[in-house]
Amino acid sequence: MKSALIASSLLLLAAPASAGVKAGGYLKDFWQYSHSALDGRAYNLNTARARLSLDADHSAFKAHADYDQQVAAGSYFRTTEFRLFGYEPPKPWLDMEQTISTGTSNGWGHGAYRAWVGLEGDFGVVRAGRQRIAWGTGKLWNPTDVLNPYDPTSVERDERRGVDALYARAGVGALGQAELAWAPGDVWVDHSLLARARANWEGWDGSLMGGKIPGSTASFVLGGDFAGALLQGTAHAEIAWFNPEYRTPYWKAGVGYDYNFASDTNWTWLKDAAFVFELYHAGNGRTDPLRYDFAALRAGREPGVAQNYAGATFSKDLHTLVKLEAAAIVNADDGSTLAYPSLSWNAVPDLWLTAAWRRFGGDKLGEYGRQPNQAVLTAQYWF
Repeated sequence: MKSALIASSLLLLAAPASAGVKAGGYLKDFWQYSHSALDGRAYNLNTARARLSLDADHSAFKAHADYDQQVAAGSYFRTTEFRLFGYEPPKPWLDMEQTISTGTSNGWGHGAYRAWVGLEGDFGVVRAGRQRIAWGTGKLWNPTDVLNPYDPTSVERDERRGVDALYARAGVGALGQAELAWAPGDVWVDHSLLARARANWEGWDGSLMGGKIPGSTASFVLGGDFAGALLQGTAHAEIAWFNPEYRTPYWKAGVGYDYNFASDTNWTWLKDAAFVFELYHAGNGRTDPLRYDFAALRAGREPGVAQNYAGATFSKDLHTLVKLEAAAIVNADDGSTLAYPSLSWNAVPDLWLTAAWRRFGGDKLGEYGRQPNQAVLTAQYWF
């Protein structure tokens, strides 16, 4: 079944022949230095990626593909972590990735980061393939985004997982929308079939969502979100109730606030800065560090292992060519923390150089306290 769907996608990407095609992408190299959390040995890991992005457009027909070639090398391949957990990130349903070769200290692979085809017009949007279906209003956590949850602790914070799905969206009235998403699996237990309705009331956006989720033949979720202007900033919140059938139902919820400082603020050092603060609760998480489910975290099913979190991000242009960003996350159950400051420099047109430091703190049994600090250097050229 997977092979048939891939073949169909390739045929659709090739048609219609008269479609205009635009190409772009980037070259990226990022180097990481840290220590093993299991045996304390120092390691380095260098990842080089070339991404080619193609957009085809002809009348209502739209298609998009991001094709990656990636080479990773370094002493990380000799660590205990690699032997136990490997290097590959969680894979979507379709087989669109392939490992070309591996060695004792390197690996080379290629595959599709995004690959979808569809129709867009006044009637709405229909897409099939690997895509990002962004539901919810949160910036760090999205309780209602059950299709492709985002990990706020990721080294590459600008990379967002996609999902292999059929997606449709239609306008309802002046500002409303109705959405439907079907993400297949090998068996019905693994399928997701979800619907969402959005509306606007006096400047506030709100939505309700629900449907079947993976876990059992009758697992389902019900939830909603809202966002709107408050005290010159934006308040947002999400809540979702999960009934997985195989365990006790639970809630997930998040609330946050965004604020952008104006260029004429009295605090000149905050001129044009942006700030986000969020609180997150996951009822299926654990409060006892000895019972943390790290397997679900590594598999990409959950963005955390505990129940209660707080997080914030800050960004500011120090110069037209220099940008400061920082993210901080606190596991409120065990007190462990992650601070992730970075400084980016637009060295030449389309080339960004970034230096980042990932500072982990807390007890060695805590979610973040058990992880060694990490330095990350990145060079990214857009074309």
